[in-house]
Parts: sequence; structure tokens; C-alpha cells
Amino acid sequence: MKQEINNCRIQTLLSPHEYQKLITMAKERKLSQSAIFREAVRWYIANHDKLKGDRKDTELSKNIKNMTDRICGMLARQGAQTGTLYELAWQNHAENKMQERFISAANLVKTKMRKRLEDDEKAIAERMGKVVEK
Repeated sequence: MKQEINNCRIQTLLSPHEYQKLITMAKERKLSQSAIFREAVRWYIANHDKLKGDRKDTELSKNIKNMTDRICGMLARQGAQTGTLYELAWQNHAENKMQERFISAANLVKTKMRKRLEDDEKAIAERMGKVVEK
């Protein structure tokens, strides 16, 4: 008894350039054009889920890069402003001989900045969690 094979026919259109590449590929591999198409479709079906995951990874990487660039820009601006204020204060302290008060104020600012950075890091981590969940 012969086994019955039920294959479905699909038709598609290609640009002249794509068609020429298909002909060349079929000749090089000594396969029919249909065999090339079957192989391509089977590969695409087998790898479809992975390709979707790759797109998500690419989007996630882009979001992380944008957030990193933004944070680096903010830090650079903040560093320049802080450096200016620090230099002005240092110059003023030297003239008024207030070294102890200056060092105390600098340490207080550092403590406040660490606290602020921790809060900012928590907020960023929360936002990143939302991006990752998408």
C-alpha cells in the first residue's frame, strides 16, 4: 500500500535581483529552486522563536545603552558644576583660613550625595525591571 503524501503549494513573488540570486544559489548547490525555498522556510520555522528573542535582546540592549548614555551625561554635567563650586569654596577657604569647616562641609556633602545616589540607583533599577519585563 502506497503512503499518501499531502504537500501544500505556496507561490511567492521575488524581485528580479532576488530571483537571479536564487537561480545562482540553486545552480551552485545543485538543488532546485523549490528545494532552496523549502530549506529556507524550514530553517525560518525552526528558528522563529530564537529570532523573536534576538529582537527583544536588541531592543533591551538599545534601551540600556540609551539609559547609560543619559546617566553619563547627567554625571558629567553634575561633575563640572560640583568641581566649579568646590574650587570656588577651596579658594575662599584658603583666604579666610577656614580649612576645618571646609573639610567638614565637604564630608557632609559627600554623605548626602551617597544617599542620593543610592535612591537614584533604586529608582533606575526599578525602571530597568519594567523594561526587562516587557
